[in-house]
Amino acid sequence: MKNLLKNKYIIMTLFILYLFLFNLFTYDYFINDIKTLETHENKKRVDSLITKIDDQISNTKNVSNDYAYWDDTYNFISNKNNRFIFDNFRKDSSTLEEFNLAFMIFVNIKKDTIYSNFTTFINNKNKFISTLLNAYDKENKPTILKLEDIYFYVVRSNILRSDSTGDVRGYIYTGKLLNIKNLNNNLFKSIIIRDKIPKNFEYDKNSNYLSSIKVKTNFTDEYIISDIKIKDDLNIQTYFKRDLFIKSKKQIYIYNTIISILFITLILIIYSYINYQEKRKSELKVKVKEEIEKQRKQEQMLIQQSKLAAMGEMIGNIAHQWRQPLNALGLVMQNIQFAYKTGDLDEEFIQRSVNKANMLTTNMSKTIDDFRNFFRPNKDKELFDVAKTVKKAIELMESTLQNHQINLKEDIKEDIKVYGFENEFSQSILNIISNAKDALVERKIKEAEIRIKTKQTQEEVIIEIEDNAGGIKEDIKDKIFEPYFTTKEEGKGTGIGLYMTKTIIENNMQGKIFIKDIQNGISFIIKLPKL
Repeated sequence: MKNLLKNKYIIMTLFILYLFLFNLFTYDYFINDIKTLETHENKKRVDSLITKIDDQISNTKNVSNDYAYWDDTYNFISNKNNRFIFDNFRKDSSTLEEFNLAFMIFVNIKKDTIYSNFTTFINNKNKFISTLLNAYDKENKPTILKLEDIYFYVVRSNILRSDSTGDVRGYIYTGKLLNIKNLNNNLFKSIIIRDKIPKNFEYDKNSNYLSSIKVKTNFTDEYIISDIKIKDDLNIQTYFKRDLFIKSKKQIYIYNTIISILFITLILIIYSYINYQEKRKSELKVKVKEEIEKQRKQEQMLIQQSKLAAMGEMIGNIAHQWRQPLNALGLVMQNIQFAYKTGDLDEEFIQRSVNKANMLTTNMSKTIDDFRNFFRPNKDKELFDVAKTVKKAIELMESTLQNHQINLKEDIKEDIKVYGFENEFSQSILNIISNAKDALVERKIKEAEIRIKTKQTQEEVIIEIEDNAGGIKEDIKDKIFEPYFTTKEEGKGTGIGLYMTKTIIENNMQGKIFIKDIQNGISFIIKLPKL
């Protein structure tokens, strides 16, 4: 019981550990899967953001090139024609407002400002222009610049003729305000510009115009935060709300809770069922043990009853075996008396008579021992010789068979051994011979005969006992081994002889017994397992 309880605690501990690991691995598996999806989705959004930046620079570049490769612009740099300014930059026809530009600045080859126009408020325009020219000289390609704490998309175009001939007369600097709100356009929860740029970026992004775009992503419980390094002085930070993660996290908790509850319920049901089965098994084991013991005692009692029932017949057998030695003993006595009367009684005659009398009484005593040993029950199984045991049963019946003029034929092989209860097996043989004798006597069979054969195969030992008493009626063949069934007259048979024979052979010795019709009679066949 202590071991059982100990095992229960071990099982419960393992079960709790299993549930913990199951929930942990399940959570990690789904969360990692969701994180992978979120990372993929965030990368797509970052790609869209970079594409928007490229589009803004591209639009700015297109406008700048449209003006730079125009003969009117080429001439304007030389003659500073006010008409050009009026046509392109008056309030009702402003190029900047039409293309959502923040500024457009015309400079000659010497970097002298020919004309500038702004839609964004600038405190000191000359300083702004100077800072722009110096900063762009370092870039020399479409870029993003921070000017007066404002970020602009900036493009510089060489001023040439419309057919791209002639020397470069100057440059057009075109800028568009970097508007975070327009740039976001519901891609992320929010986008901000950060001055501080993190280290250890995770991967690079490609851009049509910008170089060295790097991205680093961090996860919080609520957001995916991406730092996007556009330039050394420009870092955009995006916030992407983890709606899928938050929703899935709750679903995983619910899923794991339901699975855990179902699993616990299943385990409790199985555990209760096993306990119930163990209890039933234990109770059944006790009952089976009790029934086996009860049946064993009943069988022993029936065996003894069978022996007692056969005792009368055995006494008759003893009488038959004693009749001849008693007659011989009487003759010895008469010879002594006759020798005394005739005067021939001397010491030698008396010694011969005593020796003969002792021999006769010894044989009679042996007969008693044989019958007494036969009725002593076996307690333990043992290895015994089949031939000797069968012959012992024959010896007990031999005088009775001779008295009824029944011929007994033997074909018994030597050195055949089986494992079981020797006396019980001997009684089984005796029961079959006795039944055959009764049938032969009752039916007054002439030339009555009983044949006993023994043999062995590779797997079993076979004993056959045949008679020529005419066989058994078909309607009672299935009943002859039933308890208390007999064909004899009331008071002459108990009906337990063949039943006990079947019980001994099949239950106690794990063999088989059955009958087979033969010419003019029946054959009882016993098969026992070979060692």
